[in-house]
Parts: sequence; structure tokens; C-alpha cells
Amino acid sequence: MRSLDPTLSSLPDAAEAVAAFSWPKRPPDDRYGIEIEAFPILHGPTGPGDRLRLHGPGGAVDLVDRIADEGLVIHKRPTDDLAYPTADGGRITFEPGAQVEHSTAPHTTVNGLAAEVDEVWDSLERGFGSAGVALIPLGVDPWHQVAEVPQQQRAERYLAMDRYFESRWPAGALMMRNTCSIQVNLDAGSGRVRDERWLAANLLSPVVTAMFASSPNPGGVSARAQAWQAIDPTRTGLPTFVSDDDASPESDTIDKALSANVMFVTRDGRATPVDPGWPFSDWVERGHPEFGRPTSADLGTHLSTVFPEVRPRNSTLEMRAPDALPRRWWMVPVVVLSALLYDHEARGQTIEMLLPAAPHLGSLWKRASTVGLNDPTLRGLSEKLAHLAIDAACSDDASGWGARTTTEFLERFTLRGRSPADDLAALLSDPQAAMAWALEGSSTESAK
Repeated sequence: MRSLDPTLSSLPDAAEAVAAFSWPKRPPDDRYGIEIEAFPILHGPTGPGDRLRLHGPGGAVDLVDRIADEGLVIHKRPTDDLAYPTADGGRITFEPGAQVEHSTAPHTTVNGLAAEVDEVWDSLERGFGSAGVALIPLGVDPWHQVAEVPQQQRAERYLAMDRYFESRWPAGALMMRNTCSIQVNLDAGSGRVRDERWLAANLLSPVVTAMFASSPNPGGVSARAQAWQAIDPTRTGLPTFVSDDDASPESDTIDKALSANVMFVTRDGRATPVDPGWPFSDWVERGHPEFGRPTSADLGTHLSTVFPEVRPRNSTLEMRAPDALPRRWWMVPVVVLSALLYDHEARGQTIEMLLPAAPHLGSLWKRASTVGLNDPTLRGLSEKLAHLAIDAACSDDASGWGARTTTEFLERFTLRGRSPADDLAALLSDPQAAMAWALEGSSTESAK
């Protein structure tokens, strides 16, 4: 491949750059990664109190700074950016509503991944717990309205994103400031394997949304997914496949990236929001009177603002369907998705099972967020996939104890046509009980 020109002066140049950003060649490892988010919420006398702010004395940044001063598991941030490296190669960051996020390093086994997660979150929960703050992992904070939680990230990109969504998609504020997810990161592989994993990951996404919903509201089981469905559709959602031949990782990614609206343009460290309705392809073809033509760096920024349910990044599949869950279940989405994507036989059966739904992924995703596993199609598919995942995971040594925990989750929820949202919805009238449920498996719960 020829080297990229700093300026993208044609659509072929832009398409090549998108492919290089998203699908670089890399060793065909089968690794495991996860990104986990949680709300910092004060312990009140009868359950959840106020949401902790990001800045100020005793704020989330201050507490992580104190933990990092110990230098054991979480290290001091090397710059003013709010990113803390961890001992295992991951990092701690924050979302605009002060949500705490842990992005792990890639691991070769689920056991290795779980060990990093436990070490980091034990440290975080001790540090926050000593200040009377619980880290609550749920899809949406059920105790605080988004109007109560200001946008607190001072970085230019977050300010620009907030203004962009405010102009047309008010659900963007909920998404940025009042939601938490579990993102599962798995290697895409290469050649035919990559094509199959890309197809299977997208086909699975609506079912996974229903299985791991944990943000009930009067209109559904995953208010978090509903928020994503209510913002700029050029940068979110799922592709439409008529058959397995339609799924092309590079073409699908290029089409999405070039058709997505430009959100903001960064020049001299300032991020300027632009009006919705300006696709990146138009910028490439026609330029801009103030910003000129986009560069490779502009494309990298743009790709960081495109959020399909399955996002390719560095030849990794970032799968964003699960709501955040109580800690005891964190590895379950990893085990389920890796079993169905990494195991050759299970992957083939997954595709065969889900392919009839390929032309309807968008509507299936909406049903997953509203009626969830009460939908007969989603319930039937989830039960079959649960059995398939259990069989594949139990035969995979890399899953270790995760296979047992996964079986427990699937038998408690999926195989009964339930999701965690059903448990939580029954408890929300008792905030203290709901908070205790959300803390299942955490060191905060263990310390009580």
C-alpha cells in the first residue's frame, strides 16, 4: 500500500485511509479485552445519594489522583490529560458525567483479563469507598436525571460533541453523561475468518442488547440503547445485510465513515462544531472555505466520533451492545461473544441461525431495547445462542472459571426469558435494595 498523503484530496484516498486506520494488518491473535464504566455515587443513609462531580476537592479526579499516588495498580497520569495508565497496560479515564472507565490491555485468556479487572477495580473501589462513594455499574443512572448531571469534561472534543448533539439530538446529553456500558473487544482475525467474525458480531448485536439490558424505564429494558437510537443515525446503528455475501468489513466501514456527518473540526487545538448534515465525503470532494480539505489527522478524529454498534479499530471488533452490569457478571459478555466468534463451529452456527434477521437488524435492535427478551424472536434466538455459547465456552480452556459464571448467568436470566433489567425494575421502588443489587460482586459489597 502506498503511503498516505497528509491531505485527502479524493474519495479513493479517503477510502484507503479509512481501511488503514480501521483494518491494519496485525498478527491473527485471539485476544480478549473489555472496557467497563461505572457511576460514582455517594452512599446516602437510605441508599444512593448525589452523583460525585468530576473536578474539585473530593471529586472523581481527586480520588483517582490519590489512588495513583500509591503507584501500585494505577499510576500517575503523565500529562494534564485525564488518563491514568495501569500496571497491566490498561488505562483509567472519565466520561463527561464523571463516569469512571477502565480500558484493559488485550489478554490471551479470559482468566488474565479477569485478573487485571479485579486488581484495578479492587483498587478503585477501595479508594472511592474510603470517601463514601460507590462505583455503580448500570446502563443508565436510575436515581439522577441528566439535567442534574452537567457536562464536566473540559477537553475541546467533549465540549464540541455536547454542542453538536444539543443542536438536534437532545438524547446525546443522556448518552454522554448518564449511561454506562460494557464494551467487549475481540480480534477480528484475517481473510475469511475476519469476514465471518464481522458478520457474526453485527448479527449478534441486537440479541446481546436484549440479553444484557440493565437500564429499565417505562418504555423498555435498555434506556441506554434507546438513547443511542435517538442520536445522529449517520454515526450509529448497524449495517443492513441481505445475505452473508453483503458483509464486507472494509467496504462497510468505509461506507459508514464517509457517509457519517462531520461533528467538529480541530485546528490549533480548538474543536469547532459544524452544522449536522455535512458528510465527511463532501468535505473530501468539495473542501471547506475555512478548513480546506481534510487531512489524515482529521479522518482519525472523525473516526473517533463514529459509533456503530460494532466498531472496527486496529483490526479489533469493539462491540458496544451490553449495558453495564453488576461486577459479578462482567466477564459474561466476554465469554459469550468470544465463544460465538472465536470457535469456528459455533461461529458458523451463529451465522446460520441469525442470517434470516440480517435485513432487519435496525428494527430488531429497537425491539431489543424496548421489549427485550419478551419479544418471541429475540427470546428464541437468545436461548439457542446461550446453549451454543455454553458448549463452546466449556470446551475452551481460555475461558476458565468464566465458563461457570457464564452458565450461571445464562441459566438465571437468558434461559428464563429474562435480563438483568427485570431484576432491577422490580427493585427500583426501594433505592437501597436496588443499589445493593447493583453492587453484587463488588469489593464494596464484600466489605459490608
